[in-house]
Amino acid sequence: MNYRKIIKWFLISIYSLIATLGMLLLIFAAVYHRYGFYASGGQLSKNQAQYDVIYYQLNLEVNFDKKSIAGYTRVLLKPLAGGLNHIEMDLIDNYKVSRVLLDKENAVSYNHQNDKIFIELNGNPLSGSLLDLKIFYHGQPPIAIKPPWIGGFNWSKDSLGNDWVGLSCQGEGAKIWFPCKDHQSDKPDSASINITVPDDYFCASNGSLRKVTTLRKGFKTYQWFTQYPISNYNVNVSIGKYEQVENQYVTEQRKRMPVTYYVLPYHMDEADRLVNMAIDMLQTYRKFYGEYPFVKEKFGLVDTDYLGMEHQTINAYGNNFDFTTIDGFEFDNLMLHEMGHEWWGNKVTAKDLADMWIQEGICTYGEALYLQDKLGEPAYHEKMEKIRNIIKNKIPVIVKRNANSHESYHPDIYYKGAYLMHSLRYIMGDPTFFKTLKEFATSPKYTYSNLVNTDDFIELVVQRTNSDIGKFVEYFLYTIKLPEVFIEQVSDQHYQVSIPNIDFQLPMNVQTESESKTILLGETPVNIISASQPVVDEKNWYLKNIRVENITAD
Repeated sequence: MNYRKIIKWFLISIYSLIATLGMLLLIFAAVYHRYGFYASGGQLSKNQAQYDVIYYQLNLEVNFDKKSIAGYTRVLLKPLAGGLNHIEMDLIDNYKVSRVLLDKENAVSYNHQNDKIFIELNGNPLSGSLLDLKIFYHGQPPIAIKPPWIGGFNWSKDSLGNDWVGLSCQGEGAKIWFPCKDHQSDKPDSASINITVPDDYFCASNGSLRKVTTLRKGFKTYQWFTQYPISNYNVNVSIGKYEQVENQYVTEQRKRMPVTYYVLPYHMDEADRLVNMAIDMLQTYRKFYGEYPFVKEKFGLVDTDYLGMEHQTINAYGNNFDFTTIDGFEFDNLMLHEMGHEWWGNKVTAKDLADMWIQEGICTYGEALYLQDKLGEPAYHEKMEKIRNIIKNKIPVIVKRNANSHESYHPDIYYKGAYLMHSLRYIMGDPTFFKTLKEFATSPKYTYSNLVNTDDFIELVVQRTNSDIGKFVEYFLYTIKLPEVFIEQVSDQHYQVSIPNIDFQLPMNVQTESESKTILLGETPVNIISASQPVVDEKNWYLKNIRVENITAD
């Protein structure tokens, strides 16, 4: 018996089994954990609830060969209460922290374990005082497996064989590459991103490029700064041998803002067309949401080797110019969606990941509004019908309060969230609905540093209407129940219509052979006289079920 051959094939079988199990694990993660192996969000710790981050300054060198980063992050923060004797920050254990300085030069004790850094303060700073931390570290960040859903760093090569580095971390949070208070509820007021790379490469990032410096031969440092509040996961870098294509967007106040595409050389032929599409989308979205939120900086796109992500002012774009054409009108649906997040996500930000439907659902709904503006009402309804057909409704849109990214991310925050807006448009009527939508996107109460939750949204729409709209929104988001429209024929040409499983009323269109009218429907049956069975909500403004009983046969 050839034992060597038996052992060889046994080992091959074991390796194949391990590879298969690994692939199944990745598929499971991609399907059931919308974003990544590291969770972000969840219940904010007691310590982190006691301070507010004002500013991050990243100073990092990126090493392509070692697939590593090294440098320091400066954090300015304010204690919100007295008695704070240490600071808890997030940074995964991939990194080695070498030292921590307080107020620029005072070394302090720290402990880095279990993806946390506990920094001793050597005293109890007063509430409202400013603490200045510098955290020095180095290491290899996680490699992105299925970006942006299972994120990390992409250490790739472009089609010409040059290094091409990308980063995605919405689900994992910024703790996978810099120390931070990694929670949705805390946006710094501003951030600097200073990245050192070989001098024949370009680093694209958030905000405005302040300057490029040469610290040593063969390397350049790109110094970016954003003056706007920014969520941690939106702080981003993309590195490649980029060319720059730029045009001007003119604001409603007649000011000019750059629309810039950082593009690989072999994509230059498509660059102008994409930039012009972006300008058209910005002009369209402002009709519904108000002015583009970051006009003091830019709207940016950057070539990436993953599909896309809404990084503030530097949207990742990897759609390969796969444009959508409807009735001869051409647009890039991926860019349209990610651009929408500049309002819904980057300007209007949910403080709890449980409320991510605000960011994803309203953004998805905006795609239908764009089509309405360009192609008319039929295109809008066609888009909403497509969205309706992919709603799963297996779990509530809001699964729990203080949800983490693994718990909160599921397809219906996009699609059912969008359909909520569709229903509200009908309930409120166009004038009130669009005025309220723009108010939510523009009022200082809901924007930039003032984060929101579902209750804020409900309060606003209730204030702008006099109806049971708040009960409907809660029913829609917190349950998987649907209105059960019951049509009963009680006699010839006499019908009763009701929705017995709700304790509020909804306006619905009822169509008979002679007229079409809007009727408030709820538990109490409404009498309808019609020669034929009435049709309820023919245009599908609502997610609903319809049950018909006692229809007389012809």
